[in-house]
Amino acid sequence: MGDSLTDSTRPLRIAIVGAGPGGLAASISLGRLPNVELHVFDQARVLREIGAGIGINENTWRLLKWYGADKNLDAYYKKRDDSVIDIQMRDGITGELLGQRLQKDSSPIGPPYARVERYKLQNALKKEVPEGLIQLSKRLVEIEEKPSGLTLKFEDGTALEDVDLVVGADGIRSVVRQFAFPDHKLSFSGKVAYRVLIPQEDVAHIPDIPPCAAFWHTPTTHVYTNPLDEGKFEIATRALETDENAGKVSWGQEAKPEQVVHHYDGYHPTIRAIIAAPKSWLSFALFGGPRLETVTAKGRVVLIGDAAHPLSGAFGAGAAFALEDAYTLMATLGYARTHNKPQSWALEQFDEIRSPHYEKLYHILNTYEEVNKEVFAIDPPLAPSELVKVRLQKNAAGASTAWIYKYDITKVWQERLEQLEVLEASPEPVAITKEDETPTGQALDQVVADAARLSLVSA
Repeated sequence: MGDSLTDSTRPLRIAIVGAGPGGLAASISLGRLPNVELHVFDQARVLREIGAGIGINENTWRLLKWYGADKNLDAYYKKRDDSVIDIQMRDGITGELLGQRLQKDSSPIGPPYARVERYKLQNALKKEVPEGLIQLSKRLVEIEEKPSGLTLKFEDGTALEDVDLVVGADGIRSVVRQFAFPDHKLSFSGKVAYRVLIPQEDVAHIPDIPPCAAFWHTPTTHVYTNPLDEGKFEIATRALETDENAGKVSWGQEAKPEQVVHHYDGYHPTIRAIIAAPKSWLSFALFGGPRLETVTAKGRVVLIGDAAHPLSGAFGAGAAFALEDAYTLMATLGYARTHNKPQSWALEQFDEIRSPHYEKLYHILNTYEEVNKEVFAIDPPLAPSELVKVRLQKNAAGASTAWIYKYDITKVWQERLEQLEVLEASPEPVAITKEDETPTGQALDQVVADAARLSLVSA
């Protein structure tokens, strides 16, 4: 099996490793291509998402509609009410309201910023995947490169040979990424996320809980609270931990209350009472890595989702990024297959579209890191509440994040398609236009929710 996609009589053998939101989206989108032999693997014995809630923004809703999965979430979000508060940012020490957004300011594409339990998003996508396609208990241990294609070897002793394309959707600890980029290393971010869902009745006695999504900030940590559907209440936090303590934390490991509550002793009484309510938590050591210059390798490997951008859960939009990746991969492969292009060309197009997007995201993180250093270096030191305000204001002025949640990958691909058609028709070389530069300034009151989402632990 070679590099060419021009032999449309032979099925293209694709292996998707991982069945989280990215892997499921790739299963749906690539399954729509003609003459494809699709294999989907996940190491879990039972397909389920670990964690609490997950954010669904405008860019996510747009693609959920394209994947046909939005209808599977209809019962879990509230209809638009322009008088209702969508999201707030608060001072975690004083409780002061720093900013808020009403639902009337949200996108008309879908419901206002929605937060659902993670498994519901996964189930919504899974319902659109053909029954029996996903193979469970398949832990990938090795990928071997041969002239005829790639061979995937699994822990149970089985293997899949002669694979034309491997899609690495296997998360931040990606085995596929290790094969494609063996020198890329993850490192501990210095933070651990604690997440939990509890009945709303467990916090009903606590005064002053906002009836909406709310971020409570201090200079070094934050707490996110949100009443979800079906009487659930979500708490998601980040706390500073030493490398030694974090090394003991596996992904989704149960944590006792005493491991959590002490991190928030200095918070507002409302938050201290909320943090004291759960009888157990799930803990997640947050690891990240440097930006990959490319997310494709060897003409046969492509990374999507967290495997492609190990961002330590920044931006609260990991599921959206994965859905965008899957859509783009389907589009470039489909074009290559119908326009007599090799597979390596399709992956190059994918990389030219998605890698600059990730570069912008990393640039924002670098900007925030510089802002934090600048604010903490102010002499004399700012009071904690003043530090929070100054940091958020500088973050909002230094790098825009609003565009992330409105990003329309279908429009980006349509623009690329028009450029490709001009290129095909022109006898002279034509340069393909890169994406516009990210806007660099915005008012805090206009993007309060978007700036806040940067702190939220993502998928």
